[in-house]
Amino acid sequence: MAHGKIGIALGGGAARGWAHIGVLRALIQSGIVPDIVAGTSIGAVVGGCYAAGRLDELEGFARDLTRRKVFGYLDF
Repeated sequence: MAHGKIGIALGGGAARGWAHIGVLRALIQSGIVPDIVAGTSIGAVVGGCYAAGRLDELEGFARDLTRRKVFGYLDF
């Protein structure tokens, strides 16, 4: 029996969305590799990095964030 494709939708949620990285890693470690990824807001960022094979870089960026760095990105 042929299996269909596996898709995942990643939602928004600001900083909570970084958890999508762990979800994708856990799925892959369990042998469930998404063929299709959709996302909105932070979910789109994580999904795009997954599709580009750059989850490690994104995780490094997220782990390196501090409040000072976040406020430094703001333009006010």
